[in-house]
Amino acid sequence: MLSLVLFSCSTDDEAALVNEAENSVPEQVFYTPSQPDESMFPAADKSTEVYKLDLSDGLSRCIRKCGDDLGVALNAGMATEEELETLLPEVEVIIETATTEKQKLDAIYNWVRTNIKYDTQGEVLDQSAYSTFINQKAVCQGYSNLVNVFCHLAGLACFNANGFMGPYWMGHAWNYVKADDKWYVVDATNSRFYLMTQTASYKNDYFPMMVDVILFEDDNFKYTWYNGHLAVTEVKQGATALTIPFSVEGLRISSFNPVKAVPDNVKIVYLGVNIIYLGDGNDIGINTYGKKIEAVHVASANTTFYSENGIVYRRNGAEVSLTLVPPAMRWVELSSKLTQLEKNSIYYHNAIETLVIPASVTRIESWAVENAPNLMWIYVPEECTYLSYDSNYNTIESSEPTSKTFVGIHRNCQIIKGAVPTGIKRITL
Repeated sequence: MLSLVLFSCSTDDEAALVNEAENSVPEQVFYTPSQPDESMFPAADKSTEVYKLDLSDGLSRCIRKCGDDLGVALNAGMATEEELETLLPEVEVIIETATTEKQKLDAIYNWVRTNIKYDTQGEVLDQSAYSTFINQKAVCQGYSNLVNVFCHLAGLACFNANGFMGPYWMGHAWNYVKADDKWYVVDATNSRFYLMTQTASYKNDYFPMMVDVILFEDDNFKYTWYNGHLAVTEVKQGATALTIPFSVEGLRISSFNPVKAVPDNVKIVYLGVNIIYLGDGNDIGINTYGKKIEAVHVASANTTFYSENGIVYRRNGAEVSLTLVPPAMRWVELSSKLTQLEKNSIYYHNAIETLVIPASVTRIESWAVENAPNLMWIYVPEECTYLSYDSNYNTIESSEPTSKTFVGIHRNCQIIKGAVPTGIKRITL
C-alpha cells in the first residue's frame, strides 16, 4: 500500500506513479482457512449451570462463591476526592448512633430513600452520587450511586447492579451491600430491602443483567456478571491459541465478551459447549477488543453456536446465521450451511481481503458488507437474488449485485461469479 506523500509539489512522473499504484490490483493470495485443534477445547465438568437459573438466583450463587474483597474498593469515577471529603462528614452524622455494620446499612438506606426524591420530570441529568446528594433528586441510577458511595464511606462493601425490574421489565439500578458478613439486595428508589440468600422473595422483581465489579480473577482472566451471564470479560494474558475456561469456582461460564483489549499475541480462540453468548449486535466484544484475533473455533457439540473455517454462526435448526467474522481474518470463506447474507453481515472489518460466498447462499440483502476498505475480491454464487431499494424504499430484486450490496469496499474490488478456482496452491494461515 502506498503512503500519502506530503510534498508541496511533485513531478508528472511521481504523480503517474501514485495514480498507477492506487488503481492497480495486487496479486491474490489463496489461503487455507484455519482449522481447529480438537485438544484445545475445554473439558466439560459438573459445574453449576447458573445461566439456567433465575437471574437473581444466578448472580446470588456467584456472589456466595466470591472472596472477601468483593465490593470493598470504590470504583474509580464514582466520586472525586473532593466530593468524598465533602460527603464523609454527612455520612458520619447519618451513622453516628450505629454500632454494627447492619445498623450502618439501615441508617444509610433509610436516609437515602427518605431524603432523595424521584425525578419524575427528568430535570437532573447528572446521576452521580454527589449530584444526587446536592440536588436531593434523581432517578434510580442516582439513588444506587449515592448508596454505593455512602456505604464505602461507612466502610461497607457495596456494588451497583443494573438490569430490569418486574413485572414489566423496566430498566432499573440497585445495590448489593455486605453487612456483618451477609449480603443484602438494597433498592432505595422503591424502599425495598432483602437478604440476598432469600432469592424467592425478590427473584420475580429483580433481573440483574450487569454488575460493576469483578466477581472472580485468576492469572489469565477476569470474570463478572455481564448481560445475565457469568462471563469472561477480560483476558489478562494468553498464548497464541487461547482456550476460554469451562467454569470458575464450580460455576459454569456461559459468555465470552471482552470489555478490554485482548492481548495482541492471541490469534485463535477456542470456545467449548458452555459458551452460549458472545454479545448482540454492536455488543460483540471480540469485534471491538479482539482486533488481532484471526479465528474462533467452537466445539462441535455446542448447541447454540457453530464454527467453520474459524468463523462463528448461530444455529437455527439445520441452517445457520452469521454471527462473527474474527477482526483480523483476511480470507473469509463462508459455510455452505448459510443460505442468506443479511444486512451488515460483515461490518467495519479492516482486515478482510477476500470474501467467498458459497453457492448455498440464494439471497443477499443490501449492505451485506459495509465498510471493509481492504476487501479486494468477492466470489458470489452463479445464481443469487440481490435485494435493493428504489427512491421510495420499495424492495427491488436483482440477479446481479447492486451498488448497495457491498458498500465501503476497496474501489478496485473484483466481484467474481462462481467458486474459487481449483488447483490453486493455498497458504495455511
